[in-house]
Amino acid sequence: MAPTATIGLAALVTALAAACGGAQRPAVIGYAFQTSGAPNVAVARDEVASWPPGGRTVLFVFDSVAAGEPADVEIERAQRLVAVPGIVGVVGHAGSRGTLAGAPVYNEAGVPHVAPTSTSLLLRRAGPWTFSLAPDDSTEGAFIAEFVVASLGARAVSVFYANDEYGEGLRDGVRAHLLPRGVTLLNEVSFGPRSDVAPLVDAALRRGRPDAVISAGRWAETAALARQMAVRVPGIRVVAGDGAMFLPRLADSAGPAAAALYVVDFWVPDPADSASRAFVDRYRRVTGADPLGPQAMSHDALMLLARAVRDVGADRGAVRRYLESLGRERPPYPGITGPISFGPGRRTNLVMTRLVDGHPERVAWP
Repeated sequence: MAPTATIGLAALVTALAAACGGAQRPAVIGYAFQTSGAPNVAVARDEVASWPPGGRTVLFVFDSVAAGEPADVEIERAQRLVAVPGIVGVVGHAGSRGTLAGAPVYNEAGVPHVAPTSTSLLLRRAGPWTFSLAPDDSTEGAFIAEFVVASLGARAVSVFYANDEYGEGLRDGVRAHLLPRGVTLLNEVSFGPRSDVAPLVDAALRRGRPDAVISAGRWAETAALARQMAVRVPGIRVVAGDGAMFLPRLADSAGPAAAALYVVDFWVPDPADSASRAFVDRYRRVTGADPLGPQAMSHDALMLLARAVRDVGADRGAVRRYLESLGRERPPYPGITGPISFGPGRRTNLVMTRLVDGHPERVAWP
């Protein structure tokens, strides 16, 4: 693979002019993510640069905004990326709302779109150019429901959920898999990062004391929920979906209450796996930090598109067919998070973790 670069949109025209001195225009892979995602592109660049020479030059283009931007901003990001000369695929966006907003743009333009961490069930109908890596809300809901019943022995549960595509989708997934197990759902409470969680918790507890609490929210509201529950019901377990896994902020904000938190993640490093060890070593060398599940998922998505370019070239239709063929005509792509395919019977990885000294550790359970 020829040299790679990580670049912003403002500098792209200059980079393309310099790179196009040869016979082929570079293949551009877009990354639409929060500003915290910048290290992911640097690590992808480093890995692709280590591939054998030959083939088309790959440029990684990073278009970032702050978390929680409205749908129109996410649409504008998608429109900027599909207009980039040489774009062959896009990875993003960070959350379900942004991904769902951008998907119609990518599908209309015929640009392969890989969503690494979005879980909304609606992505199943996003279009033939959109491919989702993460398990959807129904799958994650079943995983959480099984954990609170089989591992925690819960018979009565309260659910707190963010009032958006992510929170509502995971709430529905949890409910659909808790009720058939005979679990009493005491409350379904909407909350957000600006909510005063204390009165919400007090009102919920007046309807009964749960054996466990489920948070379908992000790090700020999940940490606040854990703190309030620790005061009112000492020792109660709070089980959070993947959206809460944002470290170190979750652990720092939860404080001592973090000891009662269980959090779903997509990946935890496995020291026995050589690919996992190599990724952790590369991530540390390039960024000076340790990767978490969302970083591993983004890395798999970026490298998947780069691998597609290497194998089938920079034609968008060929890249889409490559993605569709994984697990069918082609073997699954060997990702850091596990084998990747998009057909029936695809493998989805979910891990239950606990925070130990601010770091996620795998929870063993039946």
